[in-house]
Amino acid sequence: EGLTNVWAVGDCAEIPNPYDEGRSYPPTAQHALREGKTGAENIAATMRGKPIKLFRFRAIGVLVGLGHRTAAAEIRGWRFSGLMAWLMWRTIYLSKLPGMEKKVRVSLDWTIDLFFPRDIAMTSTGVRATTPNAEPGPRETLASDLTSGVQTQPEPREKPTL
Repeated sequence: EGLTNVWAVGDCAEIPNPYDEGRSYPPTAQHALREGKTGAENIAATMRGKPIKLFRFRAIGVLVGLGHRTAAAEIRGWRFSGLMAWLMWRTIYLSKLPGMEKKVRVSLDWTIDLFFPRDIAMTSTGVRATTPNAEPGPRETLASDLTSGVQTQPEPREKPTL
């Protein structure tokens, strides 16, 4: 406050909300996009010597993707959850992507995800962490020699000295 020719919008700005006395607008994309437009118009108006406009916007709603084809949404006071909210979330997300190529790529990826399970890979070194004085577990009792198929006894462990 009290400074001229200083502008801030989006996450870095605290913009008072005239619809909710004493509170500021939240740092969300739907607010930041509109704050940016109003900010740009106000900068241009200032350069032309015209009056600036106060930022006023009522949130459209909130959508949250929760995974596994589930979401929660509140749009203009109406609440949705489950598959319906998930479809709404996907539709809005897709509509906000820039360019047709990106929209097609994401749509194809989502379509493939409908028909195949999650692609999860787990790698293991085969080594299990144990405490120094613990008895060896069943997997540690015998070590397998993969090249000859011969099973050998592991080397005895030394007890740590304190």
